Amino acid sequence: MARTSRAERNRRRESALTLVSEGKGFSDVVTAQMAQWGCSRSSAQRDCRWAHNQLQLGMDSHDAQHLMVHMATSLQRIALKAEQDKQYGAAVGAQKMLYELLLRRRLDDEAEKAKKPGWGYRHCNTRR
Repeated sequence: MARTSRAERNRRRESALTLVSEGKGFSDVVTAQMAQWGCSRSSAQRDCRWAHNQLQLGMDSHDAQHLMVHMATSLQRIALKAEQDKQYGAAVGAQKMLYELLLRRRLDDEAEKAKKPGWGYRHCNTRR
């Protein structure tokens, strides 16, 4: 038999969703959940993961595009500031993240398509 009722679990999850949607970090939400509800760290982590999944489910394609543009702009700004401060490791890291965010999947797909042979190289079962 479960130690907590389904209603209490739902209230815990809703409070985690509220904290996550306010912009709190994962560990802050876990700590707050443990303090507020007196639950274990693993239960609080489970509630926090549930809240993050709910936020992802509610995101439509327009929100995702807006978030991508925001992240790309922030990464560009970080790279420029880091380079001006002669923090070249941080600048390279920001550029790499920008590449991962925007280009890697498209370029990898194109490279994979280029590896596949065309019609002239396919082996077919034909009668001679």
